[in-house]
Amino acid sequence: MRGTDQNSIERPYDGCGKCLLGVRRLSRMKFATTSPERQRADVLASVASIGGHIIGWADDWEVSGAADPMTRPRLGPWLRDERGPYDGLVAVAVDRLGCDMVD
Repeated sequence: MRGTDQNSIERPYDGCGKCLLGVRRLSRMKFATTSPERQRADVLASVASIGGHIIGWADDWEVSGAADPMTRPRLGPWLRDERGPYDGLVAVAVDRLGCDMVD
């Protein structure tokens, strides 16, 4: 990776094999929550630790973990190959992707 500053860790798809989609989800968005910022910081730290970079974010707010990931407003289009190529997903926990074992 070219460094760990924001410009190098968040940049467009370049085919390097570590072009990752950041995934964040909250069931309930509250005014006082810091979870979106914490999730972002944790995702960026994980991506930096493997020398990858974020090509985009799939932020689904007010979306239950029980929702089918394929139909989520922001994540679904990526999973259905409607938003372009990516090499993998990064989330702070598996439950940010989905709660059903099938998913």
